[in-house]
Formats: sequence, structure tokens, C-alpha cells
Amino acid sequence: MEKKRILIVEDEELTRNLLVEVLKLCDYKIESVENGVEAIKRNAASSYDLIITDYKMPEMNGLELIRRIRMKNPSIPILVVTGDGPEGELLKSGALACIKKPFNISELQRIARAILDERQSSPA
Repeated sequence: MEKKRILIVEDEELTRNLLVEVLKLCDYKIESVENGVEAIKRNAASSYDLIITDYKMPEMNGLELIRRIRMKNPSIPILVVTGDGPEGELLKSGALACIKKPFNISELQRIARAILDERQSSPA
């Protein structure tokens, strides 16, 4: 069985590396970028089972990233990690879920697993 692919979009290197490592423990294939512009390019070149993005980033915030991804790929699940982002607006724009910083690692892993398991059991 092929590993599920996750794209992490996070401008803070320490947080990005933490996300990569804790999700690798769940046996996912992880790629990461540091901003929304790079995420758009990577998403155009590859397919992902889940995108996890920060809300506050330079160049393009998480809300704009969600909107752009939704135009090209309306079905990919997006999880937003945010300290103080507008959760209601993020969810309305197409985020499947939001998790607050500082996040609990086990909770993040559980949410990612639930999203990916649900996507696997849904008809394509």
C-alpha cells in the first residue's frame, strides 16, 4: 500500500521540522515548503492526500492559499494550524479543520489520521 502524502506549509523552520517529524512517525510521506507560493507550485506538480498549512505567513496567508488550492483542487483536505487566525472564515473558505497553536502533537496526529482514513474510505 502506498504511503499517504502530506504537504506541510509553514514559514517557521522549527515548527515546520516538528510537523514533518511527528507526521513521519505515523508513516506518511511528508514534503514541506515555507510559504504559500511554493505550496501552489508543489501542489500543481504533485498530488497530496492532505495539506497542513499555517495561517500567518509572508507573501500569502493560509486563507489565500486555501482559496487558490480550492480553485484547482476542490477535494483535497486542508488542515490549518493557527495561533490567532479567523477559524470561521478559514472553514468557510474550504479548510476541513483548524488546530490552535501551541498544538498537542497527539491531537495533530489523531486529526491527520482521521482525515486521511476518512478520505481513504470515501468513494473517489
